[in-house]
Amino acid sequence: MFDSAKIRSDFPVTGLTFPVIGKPDPQPLIYMDHGASTHAPQPVIEKYQKFLSSYYANVHRGHHHLSIMSTDLFDQVSEIILDFIHGDPSENCIMYTQNTTMALDMAGHMVEHLSGVTLTTLLEHHSNDLPHRARGKVVHVGATEDGTLDYADLERKLRAYHVKLVAVTGCSNVTGYYPEIHKIARLAHEHGAYILVDAAQLLAHNSIDVRPNDHPEHIDFLAAAGHKAYAPMGSGFLFGPKKVFDAAPPYMPGGGTVKYVTAEDVFFDKSPDRHQGGTPNIAGAIAVGAALHYLKDIGMDHVREHERELTDFAIGKLTAIPGLTLYGPKTAATKSGVLTFTIDGVYHELAATILNYEYAIATRNGCFCAHPLLHHLLKVTPEESALLRDQLVKGEAAKIPGAIRATIGLYNTREEIEVLAEALSVIAARQWRGNYTEKQDTDLCRTSYYEFTI
Repeated sequence: MFDSAKIRSDFPVTGLTFPVIGKPDPQPLIYMDHGASTHAPQPVIEKYQKFLSSYYANVHRGHHHLSIMSTDLFDQVSEIILDFIHGDPSENCIMYTQNTTMALDMAGHMVEHLSGVTLTTLLEHHSNDLPHRARGKVVHVGATEDGTLDYADLERKLRAYHVKLVAVTGCSNVTGYYPEIHKIARLAHEHGAYILVDAAQLLAHNSIDVRPNDHPEHIDFLAAAGHKAYAPMGSGFLFGPKKVFDAAPPYMPGGGTVKYVTAEDVFFDKSPDRHQGGTPNIAGAIAVGAALHYLKDIGMDHVREHERELTDFAIGKLTAIPGLTLYGPKTAATKSGVLTFTIDGVYHELAATILNYEYAIATRNGCFCAHPLLHHLLKVTPEESALLRDQLVKGEAAKIPGAIRATIGLYNTREEIEVLAEALSVIAARQWRGNYTEKQDTDLCRTSYYEFTI
């Protein structure tokens, strides 16, 4: 059973309020930026704090009480992750990383020595594209008009190239679309390639089953991070086969990666230690384990159903607003609670600013580290793209096309979505209260932002 009231009470963020324009009292925060980072529930916070206060010590090779307790807690996390994604511990292991980006980069490292090209897709976050470009030839699979994967193009390119790795998102951070990762895995394996799934947006929103290693639809590599799955920032992981990890040179050689070292020689350990130089984020990993326990206790089927209902409700509300364009699939049957949209005549930066200052609604705006997909959806021409690039290279101010993104999480409600829809209707009708002045700032990631006065 999904107890919405109980779940909301677990999250301190649901009690925050902020002043807004036109209201005498602070208004409750409506947090809809889960696609960037999720907040941790109280049980996860307590587990994290308990480690810092009562078990804090480095792991492995320490023979004192704190190190023994710390090591035991840390080593349990791999078991928790493998159980959560149904991975076989006899053939696979978990590598700990700082975030999903590092996990995807590590996966690229593991297959760099193999012959062949990497197929990635137009749907990807830059982190599942750029690390592969840095390691060899990359070929991009196209997207359909609504931003879903072009499977015909995938099959064409699997036939046309000698492919070693197919790198694909498990859930688009732009549209919420769920590619059929097991279908893609089967196609990849039929052509002698591995599959890498970016599960950053998948881990906390839908069930994952990597399937047995000898299954034709097995997921070879899977990357994710805790800060998008209700754990603190700073800890991610890569799942993959020990035999591939052990055949690759150490990702970060150093302390903890070796069996024996002399002045002339080094004998590296087996995976996972082989690739994990230095002290890991022990507290962060333990928090990831606690967050996955929290999700498992709720039940991922219940999580999915809650978010599916809210997503369909939100799609109905947003698509009824004149001047608002919602991108991606128009049904929650094939997507998560990622709602990306534009409003005619209102720059995305301004819309997000109004949502914050006038409604205390937290969203994200821009291109979401997925410029090729955003440009595809927004129909940015090659000429327009070239002009923007030239302006940025010259250090000139440029209005980069983008969108606004609201993402649904565990503790969001219908009432919050109704407030979001009301706010967007006001913005689309140009009836906001504040006066907003555009500013330019080419030194930051944003190229413009808005200051307001009442």
